[in-house]
Amino acid sequence: MALCFKRPLWFGALAFLALFLVLMLGQKASATSITLDSSDTELCEVQVTIGPEAPKGPIHRFADIDSDDRYTFETSKLCNRRTVGGEACTDEYTEWTCCEAQEGEDITCRVP
Repeated sequence: MALCFKRPLWFGALAFLALFLVLMLGQKASATSITLDSSDTELCEVQVTIGPEAPKGPIHRFADIDSDDRYTFETSKLCNRRTVGGEACTDEYTEWTCCEAQEGEDITCRVP
């Protein structure tokens, strides 16, 4: 015995699938990311805050960064600062530097 589906059921399933695909592809297309990049090999520590309120908020710390290290964050705003004095690891930091990306844009933010 073969299953017989009525037209409205198939049409509804197809419409649901199409809507789901449009929403998923639209969400992926509007994703925003910022990649933190540093070409300076004499860094002790870099501090990063992300989100619309940055530089206020939780601080993420990165130490022993190599020149080819990249860190990518799914956010539209990223602020960073580094220790003063190269590899000396002092308690002093540079001023916060912020980068902002438009929705759907992927950008690179350099450590000062």
